[in-house]
Amino acid sequence: MDYIVLGLVVSFCFILIYTRAPLALLLTGCFRYNISTENEEQGNIRFSRNILCFFIMAVISFFIAFHSRLLSPLPVPLQGFSRPLVFGTVMGVFCIWFLFKVVIIRIIGWTIDAPGFMNFLGRTGQDFCILTGFVFIPFLVLLGSLNNLSGSAVLITAAVIAVAGYIIYALRCIRIFLAAGYSLFFWILYLCTLELVPLGVLIHYVAGI
Repeated sequence: MDYIVLGLVVSFCFILIYTRAPLALLLTGCFRYNISTENEEQGNIRFSRNILCFFIMAVISFFIAFHSRLLSPLPVPLQGFSRPLVFGTVMGVFCIWFLFKVVIIRIIGWTIDAPGFMNFLGRTGQDFCILTGFVFIPFLVLLGSLNNLSGSAVLITAAVIAVAGYIIYALRCIRIFLAAGYSLFFWILYLCTLELVPLGVLIHYVAGI
């Protein structure tokens, strides 16, 4: 556990040093639509977005793997695994889910002849994932310093932040769909097929809820 925490801390320091400007732009874009559209024109932000997104997935994987109430008891495929191996497995599942979603979004964009629109939706989802993760990190550090990392408070905090972030993201998606000339029906269809259903299956399997 110690070397995983050390790795996350070192990664966080590198992020603050080398991706501080892109991070500020991405987080600001979550609250200002015009900045989010301007970010799409800056190719250098895309690499930083992927790095930040994978870092947040690592933080969430650490939280899931080492919280005493999550993955307890361990799912059958993970039984006999040490906590570091559970962390690696959860991280692997998140990476596969991330890559699968990227492929599906590109296929849909190609199918409806609107790759730019679908890619913008996908990158917007990444931005709000990054925002939610960075809001959660201070609470995770604070509760961890109080030796309350496995208590109910951190679970409630994580749930509140995740729900709030998802609501803001869903509202942003509405604006993107309307700006592109699509109806709310397609917005609901998008959320159900690529967001809510896969997310529910992932939570049910990984977190054991």
